[in-house]
Amino acid sequence: MTPRSTTLLPLLLTACPAPEDSAETPFEPSVEQVGEVTILRVAGTPYEMGWSHGELLRDQLEEGAEWIDDSELVLLEGVAAMYGLIEQAESQSYPDVVEECQGMVDAYGDEDEWSMNRCLLLAYGDIVMEKVNQEWGCSQFVASGPASADGGLVHGRNLDWAEVTFMVDNPTLIVRHPDDGVSWVAFGFPGNVSPYNGMNALGLSFASNEAHGLEAVGTVGPAHTQMARYALQSFGTLDEVESFVLGEDHASATTIVFADGDEGDARVLELAVGAQAVRSMDDDGLILATNHFVEDSTAAVHNTPSTSSAARFSRLEQLLEPAGQDGIYGGVDLEAAVGVLRDTTNATSGYSYGPKLFDGGDTIANNGAIQALVMLPSSGQIYVAAGEIPVPQRAFTGFSLDWLFGYADSNEVDPVEVPGVI
Repeated sequence: MTPRSTTLLPLLLTACPAPEDSAETPFEPSVEQVGEVTILRVAGTPYEMGWSHGELLRDQLEEGAEWIDDSELVLLEGVAAMYGLIEQAESQSYPDVVEECQGMVDAYGDEDEWSMNRCLLLAYGDIVMEKVNQEWGCSQFVASGPASADGGLVHGRNLDWAEVTFMVDNPTLIVRHPDDGVSWVAFGFPGNVSPYNGMNALGLSFASNEAHGLEAVGTVGPAHTQMARYALQSFGTLDEVESFVLGEDHASATTIVFADGDEGDARVLELAVGAQAVRSMDDDGLILATNHFVEDSTAAVHNTPSTSSAARFSRLEQLLEPAGQDGIYGGVDLEAAVGVLRDTTNATSGYSYGPKLFDGGDTIANNGAIQALVMLPSSGQIYVAAGEIPVPQRAFTGFSLDWLFGYADSNEVDPVEVPGVI
């Protein structure tokens, strides 16, 4: 079966042309290390970007293949095969994703270690993990206008998975400059083709939270991370993103947050099999999201939210809402956003856990966060935490989008980093 989006995407790209300078590649494919963070820059067609990825990060991909083979994820691949998810990933993934995976696999040169099945399952990962009923613990927020210190937009996000040491050990900013589309960057890991968070050159930032506990996982529709990939490389406004995403088929349950730094606005797309809803930024200039749906039409298809998701949402309210008991409303800037991502207090009990607790405590920072980042699309900067678990407590290193995209010779950000606390 061919996804409906296969024919839709070229029309969307034509309707939303890339910036004038995107025809000239502003950088050569390369890899460099900045502190704990690897910077991978790729450009060209999807196949060419995949080839560069496979060639430049071959050692890291080999490490990833070995880690998968020695971990529980190799069992997950077997479960995915049993449920027919390999075939589903092949038939439902967007052509660009398939082509980029093919380029990566060809450059790697060993199908026994890094295969198309492995690459596509990673690119279809949100659906695979939902099928096996993985419980998530992601948190994110957007503060803008009256909620932020200077009126600019601040987008904070913790990504929770299990203790995937390969991801923790290999934090990677993957910068793509497609021949047809907009330059964009994702904070991911070697082999990551579809993003869980990222920003583009037109001022959009994005992150996704999986919603667990739903009754149905569908068989028609690409991964929501793949939809986000196309939105980042195709669009510059929230209206375009919303129209595109709501027009697609949905095979899993996900909360996607997109923010527009130029307009100071953000939206939450609550997506599930048979139900979609949009939450717009309120007059207070805030958007909050954890791992359950909030709108009535989507909450109706959701089982009772986990205590963790509800507690983290409540803690975000306590920290960020105007009437929050520990509120920083009106003062959200980079440092304050990092403080939210490092928060270890349980909203219900008021108890603050130690910063080293992992995957417990129903708190923002303690609940298994293996990626933490603050995106500042208003000023074109991204700050990412890297280092050993607990990741949010490590230093957040800053990167200029102009430098990442090759439009500036130096990485000028202020501050250079937000220091770690342990």
